Amino acid sequence: MKFPYLKTPGKDPRKKWVSRPIIPIILFGPKGSINIYALIDSGADKCLFNSEIGKEIGLEIEKGKKEIFSGIEGGKLTAFLHPVELQIMGMEMRIEIEAGFVDSPGVSAILGQEGFFDAFKIKFERSRNVIEIIPVRKKII
Repeated sequence: MKFPYLKTPGKDPRKKWVSRPIIPIILFGPKGSINIYALIDSGADKCLFNSEIGKEIGLEIEKGKKEIFSGIEGGKLTAFLHPVELQIMGMEMRIEIEAGFVDSPGVSAILGQEGFFDAFKIKFERSRNVIEIIPVRKKII
């Protein structure tokens, strides 16, 4: 399935908008689901979501396994890991991943290597502003 890159405003409103590999997903938890847009990040080790998203799907965030993540310039984030299910909108396949939930305004929804890239072949075509996503394993939940 192909998705166009999504144009988003940069930090400086006077500059042009930036095209990013952002796709619509559904995240499922113990008490519901939420439709959100998530950035596909080949440099991220795991999938990370803002804690507010986790609370909305029924997770008790701080009951998850604690893990520290390092980012650009050595910044540290404390995440709490939980098993969740994820579905790309427009695809039937649902996958189970272990995702980190962080209380940080800088993190909304990031799809990283472990879990997401394990389940899908991702083809970035920046020159055409298109992302192609193909399932590589048949784990349907």
